[in-house]
Amino acid sequence: MTRRRRPRRARLLPGLLLCCLGVVAPTVAVPAAAAPASSAGSAAPSAPAPPGRDVAPGGFVKYVVVRAEQGRVDHLWEIALRVLGDAQRYLEIFALNKGRVQPDGIPVTDPGVLRPGWILVLPWDAVGAEVGYGPLPAFTPASPTPSKGSRPTAAPNSDVVCTVASRRRVSGVPWAQLRLTPEVAWTRGKGAGVSVAVIDSGVDGTLPALGGRVRPGADAAGTGEGSRGDRDCTGHGTAMAGIVAAAAQRGTDFVGVAPEATIVPVKIGVSGGVADSADLVTALRVATTQRAGVAMVGASVDTTDKRVVAALRAAVDRGTTVVVAAPAATAAKGAALPEGVLRVGAVGPDDRLTEVYRPGEVDVVAPGVDVVSLGIGSGEVEGSGTDYAVPFVAGLVALVRSSEPRLGAAEAAARVMATADGAAAGARSQRDREYGWGMINPAAAVNAKPAGVTATVERRSPAGAIAALVAILALAALAVGLRLRRRP
Repeated sequence: MTRRRRPRRARLLPGLLLCCLGVVAPTVAVPAAAAPASSAGSAAPSAPAPPGRDVAPGGFVKYVVVRAEQGRVDHLWEIALRVLGDAQRYLEIFALNKGRVQPDGIPVTDPGVLRPGWILVLPWDAVGAEVGYGPLPAFTPASPTPSKGSRPTAAPNSDVVCTVASRRRVSGVPWAQLRLTPEVAWTRGKGAGVSVAVIDSGVDGTLPALGGRVRPGADAAGTGEGSRGDRDCTGHGTAMAGIVAAAAQRGTDFVGVAPEATIVPVKIGVSGGVADSADLVTALRVATTQRAGVAMVGASVDTTDKRVVAALRAAVDRGTTVVVAAPAATAAKGAALPEGVLRVGAVGPDDRLTEVYRPGEVDVVAPGVDVVSLGIGSGEVEGSGTDYAVPFVAGLVALVRSSEPRLGAAEAAARVMATADGAAAGARSQRDREYGWGMINPAAAVNAKPAGVTATVERRSPAGAIAALVAILALAALAVGLRLRRRP
C-alpha cells in the first residue's frame, strides 16, 4: 500500500517549535516596595573591695554633700542606705574619701565622723535626688581651728579617686540576654565594621571584654583629662559600652549584643540626669566625624533645646542612627525628633515599665532592670533604669547596619521598630502610647527587610508574556503534528 505523503507544512512544525522555544522571555527588574517585615538609674554591684587610688584630677564623679537636719549630722551608713540601698556599703564610701581634705580644712579619717558641708565621692552606682554628677565642686580648704594636741593636717588634696568594680562575676545567663537571645541574630555577623559612639562618662579602654575595640574617642566636656574619652572614672559609660559590645569571656555567661562592634567613647557633662546640651551637640559632631553608624546617649536629652534637635537631625543626615532615652512624663514637651532617632523605654522581666514616660514618645522598649554589664577593672555590675535599656537598642542597630551596610540611618531605625514584638496590648497594627512598638527583637530585625525599602524582584514584561504565549502555541502545534504523523 502506498504511504500517503504528509503535507510539506506538517514537516515544518518541528522547526517552528524550535524557533519558538529559542525565544527567551525577557525580564525586567522593577523596584517594588517590600512588604512590611513581620513582627516577630540605679545599680547594685556587690560590695567591692576597697578601690585603688587611681587619680583622675577634675574627673567626673558622683558625690553628695553631707547635711545636717535639726542639729543632727548624717551618719555614713545612712548616706549609704539612701544612695546605695545598702547600709553595709558605707565602707566603700569611706575608702573613696579617706584622707581627702574637706572645705573646712579637715581630712576624712574616721568613718564614724562626718561634718556638715563635707563633699563625699560616691560609688558610680549611687542614685537619688541628693547625688551630684560631674567634676567635683572646687573649693579652697579653710584653715581648721587648732585644738589641743592636734597634729598638722595633710596637704589639701582635690584629686578624685576613681571607683572600681569588684572582681565578682554574675552567675548564670542574665535574664535580658535570655529574653533577647542576640546570638540567634549573629548568623549575619556580630557588628563588625560598625562604630558605636557611647556618649556618656567615658569608657575603660583596657577591659579584655572590649578587646582593643575602644577608640581614643574625645572629651566633649573638657574635664581636664585631655582630649580622649577612653578613660572612665564613674563606670557608667563602661557599663553602657559593655551592653553594646562586650565579647564573651571565660568565667562568665555575659556577652554584649554586638560583640564585634567598635566603641567610640565621648565624654559629656550631666546635670540632674540630663545631658549638657552644649556637650551633647559637640559629642554628636564627634560621632559623625568619626563615622559612627550608631550614637547612644546614656542620659536624658533636652529636646526643648533647639541646638540639640538640630544636632540630632544633622547626625541622622550624616548617616548616624541616634538612640536616646524616652522622656519621662515629668519632662517638658520638646520638639519632634527626626526619623532616625530612636526613643527607648525600659522594662523588667515582667514587662512592666520602669517609669512613666510621656505618652506617645516611646518607640521601642528593652530590658532595664537588674541588667548585667562590665565594671571598671575586671568585675561585673548590675544596674536598673532607662539608661540601661538604651545600649541594648544601640547594639541592635549595630547588628542591623553591619548585616546590611547599605541601610541609611533612618532605615536602620525603621527596621528596629518594624520588627519589635508589638505593643503590650498586642495590637501590632497600632503603636501603643506607652510601649511604642514593644520589645526589640534582634533575630527579626537582622533577618527581615524594613517596610518601605525598595527591593529588586523579577517580573515578566509584556514582551516576555507574548513570547511565552508563542511557545505554548508551538507546543500545541507540535502535539497536533505528532497526531497527524501517527494516522495511517
